[in-house]
Amino acid sequence: MITRLVFRFLCDRPWQFALAVTLCALGLASAISIVWLQSLLETHARRQAQGIDIVVGAQGSALQNVLAAVYYLDVPNGNIRLAEVDALRAHPMVAKAIPIALGDSVAGARIVGTTPEFVAFYGATLASGELPAVPMDAAIGAAVAARTGLKVGDNFVGAHGLGDLGVDHESHPYRVSGVLNPTGRVIDQTVVTLLESVWLVHEGHAASAEKEATFALLQLKSPIAMATLPRLINQKAGLQAAVPAMESARLLISFDWVALIVKAFAGVLIVAAMASLLGALLQALARQEPELAVLRAMGASRAQLAALMLGESMVLVAVSSVVAGALTAVGVWALQRFALAGLLIDVEQGFLFWLAGLLVATLMAIVATIPVLWRIASVDVAAQLSSR
Repeated sequence: MITRLVFRFLCDRPWQFALAVTLCALGLASAISIVWLQSLLETHARRQAQGIDIVVGAQGSALQNVLAAVYYLDVPNGNIRLAEVDALRAHPMVAKAIPIALGDSVAGARIVGTTPEFVAFYGATLASGELPAVPMDAAIGAAVAARTGLKVGDNFVGAHGLGDLGVDHESHPYRVSGVLNPTGRVIDQTVVTLLESVWLVHEGHAASAEKEATFALLQLKSPIAMATLPRLINQKAGLQAAVPAMESARLLISFDWVALIVKAFAGVLIVAAMASLLGALLQALARQEPELAVLRAMGASRAQLAALMLGESMVLVAVSSVVAGALTAVGVWALQRFALAGLLIDVEQGFLFWLAGLLVATLMAIVATIPVLWRIASVDVAAQLSSR
């Protein structure tokens, strides 16, 4: 009986119910999305830098070097001598030293001049074609291939800098030698070629008196090397060692206040939703007091009437949580589909955040319903029946 009455009372005021559901769902979706997204982005940032212990580049901003070398989101501070990379490779503390040369792009994707071990370092494999074997051959990442439509055998020219506004190097076209399978890492958003290709485009010939790279990606042999090698590198003229884990953490910490503001806004939405719920229940009670009095006269207890009103608030929270879950899922899917193609979605983690949000909303709904329950307990049956 209680269940039928709950749905009957809700159907009597659909617009108030829809408004309360909308406010509560938006608040829940905002809170869940911000907490979940913050965790996903931290995991995504760590995954992109996986295996890269130190970035060695020209002196300047350490964060800028990390953003340019690991995430390809900034411009480098300058170049370093390839001889310095060779010296680092021979260092007893270094397991790997992979040189990369940046400068050009195609359709907004970085063209990365490097050595053959770069592709294996990121765990990428060929979907078609072959890896670059001669200068001006290039293997394109999965996301670049999907965005540009380039395939094996096609030619393209690079533009200086990021984006499509740079000067095209039409005299030195690249040939697509292979297309890489998706990895979920930053290599999906790049075009991989040989170091000699970059030297050809920018110097006019493959052999240079002073060969240069933009960065060296170092993988170290031990934690002791991580503690000592950056200091040794920074003592060399023109070189700077940046630790991606430290710089990424600093960047995320600097945006904590933004996440805090958005979380506060989500909390305000949830409180507004609970206030709307309280108002809706009080208005419903004012209209339903005669009906509740009849139910009391027919033998319904105060506890049953309280269960009726509490049931209404629980139905609202349940519907709101389902809508919030759907909104959150769509938002994360859109982020993965259109912004961060390599973003790994931890569904189990998202479900736990959703459960936590549902618990908080349920507790707040119970608190918001307490004034209504108090009024129900004091309904004057005789007065209500005599007024009819």
